[in-house]
This record gives sequence, C-alpha cells and structure tokens, in this order.
Amino acid sequence: DPLCWLRYSYGDNSKVEGVLASETLLFDNGADTIKHEGIVFCCVHHEDNPESALRKVPGLVGLGRAPLSLVKQIGSSIDDKFAYCLPPYSNENNSAGQLKFSEDTEFSGTEEVQETPMASDGGEGSFYVLILTDISVGNSRLNIQFGGAQTTALLGDARSIIIDSGTSLTFLAKDVYGQVANAVANVINREHFYPPEQDLLCYHVEDNADPYEVLPFISLMQTGSCHLQISLECLEVESPA
Repeated sequence: DPLCWLRYSYGDNSKVEGVLASETLLFDNGADTIKHEGIVFCCVHHEDNPESALRKVPGLVGLGRAPLSLVKQIGSSIDDKFAYCLPPYSNENNSAGQLKFSEDTEFSGTEEVQETPMASDGGEGSFYVLILTDISVGNSRLNIQFGGAQTTALLGDARSIIIDSGTSLTFLAKDVYGQVANAVANVINREHFYPPEQDLLCYHVEDNADPYEVLPFISLMQTGSCHLQISLECLEVESPA
C-alpha cells in the first residue's frame, strides 16, 4: 500500500515530517485496561524544533479539536471530556502535570472551581476559544475597549482568545495591551520606559531588589463570571539590559 506522508508545522516554526500509521492504544485506569483500536498517529522521520529541550521528548499528544488529535479520536468513549492540569510555573517541587479522561475529569478540592463556556472556533478546526470580557489591574476594572482600529479580531470577534499551552507567552491585541500597560505604569512606583522600536513596558529594578513587589495583580475576566488571576511570576520577563 502507498504510504501517506505527513508534514505538520506550528506557530513557533517547529515542524515534523513522517508517515501516518495506526495502532492500538491501551489505557490503564487503575481498575482495568481500556483498548482503543485504529488510533492514527505519525511516525516522525524528521523534526525541526527551535526548542532544544523538546528535541529530547519521545513524542507529542494532540489535544485540540482537529480530527487527528487524540481526544477527538477517542471522543465517543470519553464523552468528549478531558482535563489537563499543568504544574506551577516555578514548579519547585518538580511536580508532574495530569491528563484525565471521561468521569475522572470531575474537579474536587477546597478551592472554588470557576467555569466559563467555550465559544465557537469559527470553523478554524483546532482552537479552544474563550471570550475575554474585561481585564482588571489591581482593584480596578479597565473596561477594555476591544473594537479599536488596531485590534486584530480573532475568529471574527475581537474579544476571542485561544487556550494554547504550547505558547510560552500570552499575547494581547496591540491596543488592548496598550490599555493594560498604561494601567500598570500608573500603579508601579518605579521609573519605567519603552525600549526603542518596541511597545513593551519596562521598568528598572535595583540590584538584589524584588522585581515583583511593585507589580499589581492582573485578572482576565471571561464570560460566566470567571476571573483568572495571573500569578506575579507570569507577568514579566527579566531582561539584563
């Protein structure tokens, strides 16, 4: 039979090339073994990944909405439900993430669980889309204006955001970022500046000073009264310049 050659690329310029194949996958749920036959995957013959750490990874599992993703292929047997829990950004305890399917995805614990509905992906295929309704800096809601001339409307709605655990940084449309940066600049009590030919807000930190002590908390507000507060460690990137 002729081989089906696959070439797949990602937004960070990483690429894989290989041959499509199918196999039976076994999942152990602790009580018994669940068999899924005919799962399609790619036998990679060549990869080009700018992240050297990822070159040591033996394989990648797709969790998007595209037809070849694992959760799509086994969707009927897991009621189209899965939960993906990432370890903390600092991860001082070297804890591992968790991936659960079907009824195991129910959340439990003492912390409040917030919910927000998924939005339509506009036929794009693989994105998980949420609606961003506003952003708060400290105790102040900014009443973000999403319809500005410089806003790039993703999927036809300027408030649409996608969840992408493979992207290192969170990006906002230029004019939305400008509104947030101005609010942060008004709060921090440090000399701040914008590097040449960049729109990134920067501020000076003295030697051995805590770079987070002047940062306000920032929350992303989504439909369904869901407020995602971003940890201070995830709000800035340190630069030696």
